[in-house]
Amino acid sequence: MIRLLLRTLSLAIGMGCLSLPATGQKPKAGIDPSRVYAPSDSTPTNIFDHALYRAYYLKQYRDDPADPQAYHWMQILQIGRSHQAYLDYGELRRDSIWNAAAKGRKSYGEFSAESRAAADDTFSHLKLIFDRSKGMINAHDAIFLSKYHYTEPIPQLQWTMARGDSTILGYPCHKATTRFRGRDYVAWYTEEIPFPYGPFKFGGLPGLITCIYDTQREHIYTLVGFEKAPSEDYIYENVRRGWFETTREVLAKQQKYFHEQPNLFTPDILIPDPRNKAIKRKPKPYNPIELE
Repeated sequence: MIRLLLRTLSLAIGMGCLSLPATGQKPKAGIDPSRVYAPSDSTPTNIFDHALYRAYYLKQYRDDPADPQAYHWMQILQIGRSHQAYLDYGELRRDSIWNAAAKGRKSYGEFSAESRAAADDTFSHLKLIFDRSKGMINAHDAIFLSKYHYTEPIPQLQWTMARGDSTILGYPCHKATTRFRGRDYVAWYTEEIPFPYGPFKFGGLPGLITCIYDTQREHIYTLVGFEKAPSEDYIYENVRRGWFETTREVLAKQQKYFHEQPNLFTPDILIPDPRNKAIKRKPKPYNPIELE
């Protein structure tokens, strides 16, 4: 059993999934609510573009195909002149709250509740940044304590126009179908918003995608809002320090491993802290949107 555990740990460390504390390192204490932040505490970023429009999507996800219950949360598409970004709305809010607090020299106690609420609204750490001039996607994700980055070409989906019309969020919509990385999809788009973009990696239609779902209805995206972006709404990435460079395929394998063996991913697995209670976490279903 010990040999198996050590072998599994070696595999996890080799995959870059575990960030282990140094020998004798103590857990970090809770943040002092009276601590005042300064502009130097804001997160360093690389800014690619200024967002002109925002599209808000409700994401519905069933992690277990046999279970009709679905998770629901908000995601956002930022559209700029040369770039676009897609991420959880809670993640964008949390970054904005933190940087505004640092700029305003607020104490942690003044913004902690709002920051935690934004974190609670974040389900996925995946962020996609599209560089349309280069035809490439910069993808950012996280597994447990480790952060990852990979690049890939913007997918060129082959769409088939289908019969049918609908109205979504007050916009007249047309129907189209496609197949993408192991799943068949039905999409609705509106030509009244003349941007050939959509949620996740979907795009290439003669207007903004207002709804798209796989035929098993395990991943559903529905447009719930569209507006001009506020001032100083930037398309950016946090500076990558200590990130792992990987590929989409390798990252998918790591995600699957994390869902199947969650108990191996704890900060003190090799150096147990007696103050930490042993928590047994059950394996979670893994139902990725990309099957290929």
